[in-house]
Amino acid sequence: MTEKVYFCNITGLNIKDAFDLSDLLVEQEYDAVSCAEDKDKSWFVEIVHSDVLDVALVKDIANKFHFADIESGIFGEIDWLKRCFENFRPVTIGRFFIYGSHLRGKTLPIDKIPIEISAATAFGSGEHPTTNRCLLALETFFDPVRHKRVLDVGCGSGILSIACAKLGASKVAGCDNDMEAVRIAKLNSEINNVSQRVDIFLNQDDSFRCAKYDFVVANILAQPLIAMRDSIANVLVNKGLLVLSGFTTDDGSVLERYIASGFLLLHRYDYHGWSAIVLQKCSD
Repeated sequence: MTEKVYFCNITGLNIKDAFDLSDLLVEQEYDAVSCAEDKDKSWFVEIVHSDVLDVALVKDIANKFHFADIESGIFGEIDWLKRCFENFRPVTIGRFFIYGSHLRGKTLPIDKIPIEISAATAFGSGEHPTTNRCLLALETFFDPVRHKRVLDVGCGSGILSIACAKLGASKVAGCDNDMEAVRIAKLNSEINNVSQRVDIFLNQDDSFRCAKYDFVVANILAQPLIAMRDSIANVLVNKGLLVLSGFTTDDGSVLERYIASGFLLLHRYDYHGWSAIVLQKCSD
C-alpha cells in the first residue's frame, strides 16, 4: 500500500534501550514502531504514523535512554509494506533462520530450520534478546522423544510455538491474552505448515485448557510469570522442563520464586541486559 506518512527516528541506541524504548512508544498507539541494527552496529527506533508526530513528546520519552540523535520528517508517497520488509532483515539464531514473507520462494540456508514471520502487530520476530535466547534454549534443551506436548504461554507471533513444532513436538498449545496475537500466531503457523500440530487459543484465566505438558516456554514479563507460577507448575509434568524469559538480568525475582516452588535451575542465558532461564520441575 502506498501512502503519505510521517516518521521519527531515534538513533545511536544500544540493543536493550532500543527495545525498551520501542515498548514505551508502542503504548502511544502510533501506526508502526520498529527497531533495527544500523550500519555502525548501533540500534535505532523508527516511528511511522499517518498523522503529524509530536516530536517533543517522542524526545521526552527517549530522554529516559541514551541516544545519539532524533530526526523527523515526511516520507511522502512510499510503499510502506515494502519498507517494513526492508527493515525486517533475516535473523540467524543457532539452527533457526527467521525471515519475512518477502523472501518466500527464495533460496534459504539448507542447514537451518526456516521460520517465516510476516510483518505484523504481534510481538516476536526473533530480534529481541529474550526471543533470541528462548530459541537457543529450545534448540539446546528440547527433546522430541521426551517432550511430546508443549505449552507456549504468551505466544505473540507464534514464533516459539512454530520452533517447537519444527523441532519435532507432537502437539503444541500456544496461548495469548491478546486476540490480535492469537490471529497472527494462527496465520504464522499456517504459513509455516505446522498448523496441524499447533493449537493457538485465547487465554485470559491461566487455565491453559487443563492439559499436562512435558515442556513449557513463557516469554512474557517478570510479574505475570510470578503470578502464573502455580498455574504453570500445575500443568507441567514432573521432571518436565520450563523456559522462562522476559525479565532483565538484574531481576532475580522470577528465579527465586520458581526455585522456592520446587524447580531446579539447569541453565541461565544472559544477553544484552535480558535473561532466559531453563528450569526442571522436581516434584508434583
